[in-house]
Amino acid sequence: MAGIPIRRRGAPIEIPPSRRIAIAILETLLYIVWLGSLAGVAFIAAPAAFAHAPAQNAGAIVGASLRALTGLAWSCGGITLIIWLSRISREGRLALLGALLVAGAVAATDYAQWSIAPRMDAIVGEVQGPLASLPKDDHRRVTFDALHRRSSGVYAIVLVFGFAAAALSAARR
Repeated sequence: MAGIPIRRRGAPIEIPPSRRIAIAILETLLYIVWLGSLAGVAFIAAPAAFAHAPAQNAGAIVGASLRALTGLAWSCGGITLIIWLSRISREGRLALLGALLVAGAVAATDYAQWSIAPRMDAIVGEVQGPLASLPKDDHRRVTFDALHRRSSGVYAIVLVFGFAAAALSAARR
């Protein structure tokens, strides 16, 4: 079997420079699409929607956008997680940290989408009319506001973890 390199058991697999560059470009694009989309919704689309549309309509638009971004988090986050996991044998703790940051960002997205959002949606469905029409001390409004603050905080964590993973990826080059 001449010409086939033999690798010692447990030795890291060497990746050709051209493939490393392609992986780095792919990873960068994945972070741009995933985190850029989430930041765009959080900092541009949501404020604009609530400034120019009734709160119920704006909430429905932002909620639908966040649901769509969950699929984006799974695909972009899943691929970047695989990339980080593939580096662990060569880079050790640095790659493990990157993998944990991405996994944390995806898990936080899931928590927001599958735990917090359904409870917010249930409250909106229960109220006849806009939430703002409820007294400030109404338990539904208080609960909704608390869930909204939690959701905003969780998505902030997604962005921090995601940008930290992207910065870690850039710093390792």
